[in-house]
Amino acid sequence: MPPARCVLIAVDSVGIDPLGHNRADSVYGESRFLFPRDASGDLLALPEAPVEGALVETDVTDGQFQGAIECALTYTSIFSGKSAVGQHGLMQGLGLKDKLLESLIDQANLFSLFPDACLANAMFPAHFPFLGGSYVQASLPEITKAEVEAGLQFAGKQVKLTGQHKHGLAELFTLAEINQNIFVYAAQRAGVRLLNWDDVRAGKALTSSLTHELENQFNFDLFHLPPLPTISIETAAQRLVRLSQQHSLVFYKYQMPDLISHSGQLQLARAVFANIETLLAELLPAIDLSTTRVLVTSDHGHLEQVDYHHGHPKTLVPTWYFGPSALTTASLLRRPEHIFDFLASFPSALKPSAI
Repeated sequence: MPPARCVLIAVDSVGIDPLGHNRADSVYGESRFLFPRDASGDLLALPEAPVEGALVETDVTDGQFQGAIECALTYTSIFSGKSAVGQHGLMQGLGLKDKLLESLIDQANLFSLFPDACLANAMFPAHFPFLGGSYVQASLPEITKAEVEAGLQFAGKQVKLTGQHKHGLAELFTLAEINQNIFVYAAQRAGVRLLNWDDVRAGKALTSSLTHELENQFNFDLFHLPPLPTISIETAAQRLVRLSQQHSLVFYKYQMPDLISHSGQLQLARAVFANIETLLAELLPAIDLSTTRVLVTSDHGHLEQVDYHHGHPKTLVPTWYFGPSALTTASLLRRPEHIFDFLASFPSALKPSAI
């Protein structure tokens, strides 16, 4: 019988190491189980994983090389089942054709296929217009650049948004960008309730930083945003497990690898990848794989090349699948839109109108 539930996790900016993950200086050189030791190839079993799993290399660029790969393209493919890169092309210069991407979601929406889908990420509770528009800005208090630079601190120092020595801008964007994601549009269109920081405090949602350590480096209380309690990665995993028992589809995006990928620091990159493995080491044994599958994928590469590449490289990304017949199933996930196809094949989870 096909599975009835799925947990889909996106780890931002995690690509396949083009020089090989077995190198001593690879970001993944100390991997516990996600990148198996002494193994290479585009489809690999994961013998050290806590449950049956496999890794497949996924092409998020549709074979194109002219232009930039951005997260909205990959997430549109995942949530619409269509190649967003094929219809939109890679990004040329600044900006994406948002209406085109939204139209693809309007034609087919992964969230709409499931009767009780959950977007586990809580929306950031303020709108910063200097970071661009968002899908939830109409319902949030607006905080201007002047207000930020006058009153917001990061790591004990005043936030600086412009000039040669910016301070806190990248970290602030890391937290607030969740509101801009195309999958938020998909959730809205499907009628999925968007979660907030009150849900996080109640243990019913997560922020994109997973543990809230980044949030607590800001003095958000100045904008009437009280701090969130820091939680462990294990506690975050337990929240995802509980959500998987309440919803047929749970989607969560972990944003921190993107921030770290721009740091140029190999040890930080290894540490954030270790966080991903810790999350899965806690989550996977607690999931009933007879009814639930776990998929982990990425939108584009960068973390793997943190010490020698400054943009989003057009490398393949890893997709990990955990469940029975892992190698066979993972081999079906070589493009992001194939994730939609796979999840749409769960007849026991589909809404009656979609069968």
